[in-house]
Amino acid sequence: MTTTGGAGGLPVHNSETSMLSHIPKGQVTFRLIDNADEPFLLDLYKSTRAEEMSYAVMSDGDKAHFLEGQFKMQSEGYATAFLGASHRIIQLDGMDVGRLIVLRADDVLRIIDLSLIPSVRRRGLGGDILRSLMNEAHGGKVPVRLAVEVHNPAIRLYLRHGFTAIETRGNHYEMEWSPAHSRGSGTEKFQMA
Repeated sequence: MTTTGGAGGLPVHNSETSMLSHIPKGQVTFRLIDNADEPFLLDLYKSTRAEEMSYAVMSDGDKAHFLEGQFKMQSEGYATAFLGASHRIIQLDGMDVGRLIVLRADDVLRIIDLSLIPSVRRRGLGGDILRSLMNEAHGGKVPVRLAVEVHNPAIRLYLRHGFTAIETRGNHYEMEWSPAHSRGSGTEKFQMA
């Protein structure tokens, strides 16, 4: 598969290209995020908070304003806290379907964000991307780490793939998958509440 970046058709980092080798859902590509992607990214962010916001006692306008502010703070926070991270739009058959932000360091591969639009969730795409990142980490003999909100349904995905909760930080679990412990289901150590 040919994988190109955003503006100018820049090639995507080789380790990201390897992520595409076994995803049977259609042609998956990754491209650089640019300023023109902000409306898509805001809508994607809103979709990840939709269930939570359905319980909020606010007008639709207040919800929209609140989520726009939260999205802006998240974007600025990621840019500040994760210098050098790879920021990509996930595309399926040429359609923007998600965002992947990964920080590759000598001692860890950190998944900062893996978000998909609702219409492609629960179809295996997220799991395929996650396994590819795990394979990349296994080759480099480093763990994969991520933070996930304690009530996020994606926890089940991470547990199925052998992640374990190693710490609780506020309303997030810090989870890790290690190449050295890649046989377990992850559920045996997940006792944090």
